[in-house]
Amino acid sequence: MPRGYTLIEVIVVLVLMALAVTLVAPALIARRDAAPALAALVGQSRATAIRRAEAVYLRIEASGAWRMDGAASSQVDAIATGRVTPAPAAPLTLVFSPLGSCAPDVATARAAEALGLDPLTCEATP
Repeated sequence: MPRGYTLIEVIVVLVLMALAVTLVAPALIARRDAAPALAALVGQSRATAIRRAEAVYLRIEASGAWRMDGAASSQVDAIATGRVTPAPAAPLTLVFSPLGSCAPDVATARAAEALGLDPLTCEATP
């Protein structure tokens, strides 16, 4: 009787090893943040304005505390609140339209420029 492995045995072992690698590899690869916290917050605010079909104000304090208010419901509780790090150097207010566009308010336009936010889309410019 000849010694050794058949081709089918080798293929089965390789398939099992590939399956094990595909299951374990994501746990071993270091996770990277897809977007910085401020960019994620801006995206969330834009989506909220579109979903609610109203203007949304995002106010970020120099301490990093932020508050999201709807234009129609500004006298009611905030839509959402939280804290973002790193915090901007100066207070910042962004206004999101129901169509998805965004602009800083007049008083905090300089702070938006300092962060490198595009004045029309509020996305980080390279």
